[in-house]
Amino acid sequence: MSEVKLDWIPQRGIAVCTFNRAKNLPDVLDAVLKSQPANTKLVLCDDGSTDETSEVAKQFPQFIYVRGKNTGVIANKNRALFTLQNCPFVAILEDDLIPTSPGWFEIYEAASLATGIHHFCRVQDKEIPELYPDFAKFMAQRHLTPIYGPSPRGDLTFITAKALNTVGAFNPNFVGAGYGHGEWSQRILKAGLIPHPNKWVDIKEARDMFIQKGDEEGGRWEQDKKAIKQQLKRNRAIQKRLKLVNYLYYPLELY
Repeated sequence: MSEVKLDWIPQRGIAVCTFNRAKNLPDVLDAVLKSQPANTKLVLCDDGSTDETSEVAKQFPQFIYVRGKNTGVIANKNRALFTLQNCPFVAILEDDLIPTSPGWFEIYEAASLATGIHHFCRVQDKEIPELYPDFAKFMAQRHLTPIYGPSPRGDLTFITAKALNTVGAFNPNFVGAGYGHGEWSQRILKAGLIPHPNKWVDIKEARDMFIQKGDEEGGRWEQDKKAIKQQLKRNRAIQKRLKLVNYLYYPLELY
């Protein structure tokens, strides 16, 4: 009987979403390589960069390189979701966030399994005090410290397959910068997949394993500031309209 070889099925997926940050991108990709857990599928999603990003991608063949036309953050994150849709656990990093040591992914994964929270996100710019000591005690017994914020940041997103299967894609009506990530996260919340009253949860032990480099320097922030303001205004109006629409799922395609 001939040997049957099964395709490799990753347990975890990590995507780095980038646009015109070729100068700093090698540091991010190298750090992800050094900190990734076992059995991980790696993806680099490029939103039509016009710098040397494609040349940097060639230096990191461990990453599947997915490139599309420049449509904005949401289209690029949909490339990540589409490519990693078969992974039970997925993390999406933006190109200004650099992991400093291994273990961050496993912390989010363990926290999700322990709590039933299917979506963690960065909240470090503004924290909300702990109001639920029983939950904090439960987490402390597992050597985890939850922190909370008033809204979900998009520079790190951790989700499970259940969240992805329930809400699907980011809504591609959001073009350019702003608001699309929050609308997608709200659908996960609406689906009951973030069972905590403070809604937006991060884990301190994982949060502290990152440094942020650049943030609003380079990337799409080098574009015409007037155009960015117009994108934000347009997307804010789309967000208001979508609040009136009763839906959870948007089809996951390669937008």
